[in-house]
Amino acid sequence: MDVLESSQVSRFYAGKNIFLTGGTGFLGKCFIEKVLRSCPDVGNIYMLCRGKKGKSPSERMTAMFSEMLFDNLRAENPDSIQKVIPVIGDVLENNLGLSEEDEKLITENVNVMIHSAATIRFDDHIKLSLQLNVGGTVKMVNLARRVKNLVSFIHVSTAYANCNLSDIDEVYYSMGEEYNPLKLLELCEWMDEDVLASMTETLLRDRPNTYCLTKAISEEYLFKHATDLPLGIFRPSIIGASWQEPAPGWIDNFNGPSGLFIAVGKGVLRILEGDVNKVADIIPIDYCVNMLITVGWYTTIVTKQVETPLIYHCTSGSKKPYTWLQLGTLMLEFFQNKEPYNEVFRRPDVNFATNKLELEYWKTISHWIPAYLADGLAKITGNKAIMLRAYDKVHKASKTFTFFTKREWTWTDGNCNMLMTKMSDVDKRVYNFNVNDIVWEDYYPNYFRGTKKYILKEDMSASKLQEARAQQARLQRIWYVSVSVVTLLIGRFLYLKSPVCRNLWFKLLGTILQLLRQIRLTIVS
Repeated sequence: MDVLESSQVSRFYAGKNIFLTGGTGFLGKCFIEKVLRSCPDVGNIYMLCRGKKGKSPSERMTAMFSEMLFDNLRAENPDSIQKVIPVIGDVLENNLGLSEEDEKLITENVNVMIHSAATIRFDDHIKLSLQLNVGGTVKMVNLARRVKNLVSFIHVSTAYANCNLSDIDEVYYSMGEEYNPLKLLELCEWMDEDVLASMTETLLRDRPNTYCLTKAISEEYLFKHATDLPLGIFRPSIIGASWQEPAPGWIDNFNGPSGLFIAVGKGVLRILEGDVNKVADIIPIDYCVNMLITVGWYTTIVTKQVETPLIYHCTSGSKKPYTWLQLGTLMLEFFQNKEPYNEVFRRPDVNFATNKLELEYWKTISHWIPAYLADGLAKITGNKAIMLRAYDKVHKASKTFTFFTKREWTWTDGNCNMLMTKMSDVDKRVYNFNVNDIVWEDYYPNYFRGTKKYILKEDMSASKLQEARAQQARLQRIWYVSVSVVTLLIGRFLYLKSPVCRNLWFKLLGTILQLLRQIRLTIVS
């Protein structure tokens, strides 16, 4: 018997039609790829899609299927791509912007609904976040009530929806009447945007951004108005590159830790505010997708057995903790000595500041001064000055991470563990999401390599790698010489001021000369 034929998850999806929002996003398209590849008898996948940047929904979908993510699928079962049918719509529009014909298509044919569409920008205006994340959820629920043969409705939330708590269970946390989702959406209809913006801090309270807030409000709506549906809520933590599928380290966007890794590897980002001893809770995208598919299957079974919908945490820190210190050490070893980026601003280095004063000091020393020098040199030589503007963006992006690098959370994962016990041995292999199987010392180097290969699309040839390593060696020598020159100047100044300093000066000078001789021997060898 074929492996997939013995998979109860694959058999569940056989003949079933799926309606998916967020299908062109990172999680959504990986979900599509894995379902088509592991559930060959799945029915159609109706993907809500809107035009964007001058491209029609069909053009966007065609471009998506040409990506490396779908290489294996195109090689093994290219016809399966025809099962993905774009449905023109937009979560910001009434009834998701569906035409009467498309609404009938969905309500009469769909069996599984996956709501993954959301704005994941941390700094979006409160109005847009409410309308997209909460309003989109309300519209999906309204549509689900009209779907005649619905057996599973999965809402993709986030493990950080309740990040105002340090210990988070797989349960619903009531937000109180002041966070009534429908009343907040009504405010968006008539209230001036500036007035709404002025309310943001009051609404956020002890949450860091509008993304986490509106994800929590979405859950509030679901538990108040949608518990009669076959509902499951899926809460992943920070989603990173793949562990195994479609290839180790595959990643295609700058979101989350990817942008941070690139900024550090390029020698641009050298200081962050945070606590190196806190856990970096990152979950590989393929583990996230495998669990999401499995939750879709199991929700059909468990809905009849429970009074309230189940919530599933998809996190790594509780089972396999890995700190920012461990991650940073591995990152510097990789980008300094093993596989540096082909073009860098400075030699990679990164440190964590524990307070604002320390952060601002090192930003001045490690960021602003080099940026002013680089842009000044660029203007003198007739080139474009870009570093000051680049650092504005880097600082803005890194600031959104501060809340997460200064803290850590403990998520219970009882439902996640229970789900694994319900899976067959075949399904545990095909849809593996057991975090204990991840080896971080292998995962992160593949992730770093993936940013080079898939995001920046750098030349990965051996000759180019040799050039990059040589550049790192040059930058290290420049650093040594710079430190030596500064030390000599300071020493010379002190030499003129004090006899004691003169004695120390000669000793220090001897040490520096010895160091320079060692560097010379290293260069010659």
